[in-house]
Amino acid sequence: MLIKNFLKIFNTDTGKFLFLIGVFFLPTALPIAGVFLIFALILSFQKNKFLYLKEKINLSILIAIGLIFFSTINNLIYQVPKEIENLSNSLLWLNLFNWIPTLICFIGFQSYLKTKNDRLEFSKYFFAGTIPVIASCLFQLFFDINGPFEILNGLIVWFQKPLNDTGGISGLFSNRNYAGFWLSVSLPFTLYFFKKIFSCKIKSIWGILIILLNIYLIISTNSRNAFLSMISTLIIFFGVKSILLVLILILLLLLFNPILSIINIKITSFLPIIFERFGNMFFINSPRIIIFRTAINFILQRPFFGWGAGVFFLIYTNKENMWNPPFIYFEPQHTHNLLFEIAFNFGIPTAILITSIAIIIFIKAIPFAFSSKYNKETENYNLDKTWLCASLVVLIMHINDMTFYDGKISLLISILFSGLKCVPISKENILVSYSKNSKSL
Repeated sequence: MLIKNFLKIFNTDTGKFLFLIGVFFLPTALPIAGVFLIFALILSFQKNKFLYLKEKINLSILIAIGLIFFSTINNLIYQVPKEIENLSNSLLWLNLFNWIPTLICFIGFQSYLKTKNDRLEFSKYFFAGTIPVIASCLFQLFFDINGPFEILNGLIVWFQKPLNDTGGISGLFSNRNYAGFWLSVSLPFTLYFFKKIFSCKIKSIWGILIILLNIYLIISTNSRNAFLSMISTLIIFFGVKSILLVLILILLLLLFNPILSIINIKITSFLPIIFERFGNMFFINSPRIIIFRTAINFILQRPFFGWGAGVFFLIYTNKENMWNPPFIYFEPQHTHNLLFEIAFNFGIPTAILITSIAIIIFIKAIPFAFSSKYNKETENYNLDKTWLCASLVVLIMHINDMTFYDGKISLLISILFSGLKCVPISKENILVSYSKNSKSL
């Protein structure tokens, strides 16, 4: 009763304020962001209660959560894999925190992203919160400032690893792929704000510099997924022709490289390392392909309920599994693919349900982001397209990696898809009100 009365003191504005502060601190101070976001989530559910259950997508998410719990109970009690018989049960339950909070946040944060103005406010706080990420990457790349830097007895850590250890810039993140994800998601928002200030020449110069800096840092992460995500964003914003010109220029340079090498000029030495990393990406014995083949093999062994959350490394390196399928020894912590990861952890039905929800949300938002029928204002059009681009980055990055396991990134993903789900709803409300006003006139 005391808690209920305490919650009545707060209103929607308070919850939204806590949500935005949490978004601002998300990339730099996850524990602080988590506190704000948890209170925002509580206020959201307290205000909306069972209203969320009226929507089929939210009901599907609750079904997915139920399947995850059922799968975990099955793997701990009824059909325990022999490879994890000696594993502490608490580890499997703890690994659920990588999944359940994200799904719950997807439902709860929708109330803070319902309208265009809500999503615009998020964009501003997210953009401002990303500035320290960019600064940390610059310190690492140009000033060789290395960490880790810790505060609150290690509760908050900026890793700032040496470039020789990471293979590309990672900034305050522990991994260059995590940094590549965050910078790639931030690029559409950078382009959006650049377009808003394009009319002012002085500001547009700064906008161009920030965009070029963002692109340069993405390339410098040497993350293939981040590079592909960047290309998709640029194509959506500027069209295929602009990207084709860049690719044709690179191709011509490569063709002329043998001629220029005669005078000791090698164009390839000027190309980023990221281009070299695409060379062995799809060879039959490349690490990713081996992991995918192995994951499929294990998924088919336990197709309905999976093996349990976070045990891929244990199953993969088990001596009885080492040569089936053909095995090259390295130590993957996960399957490097979202669909495979969910299927391995919780079974194929759960994987199909969750990925289908994400794809349906994405597809439903496409016409509202690109059709002038639903977009009466240029700013509105650009913002929806920005949101779609950022969500596309999530889908691309998780075809070939699992950056989801970083807490900052999983929370950001839940927020992005919450907002994307609200794009068609908010547009329909605008159209309905517009038609009613026209009839009354």
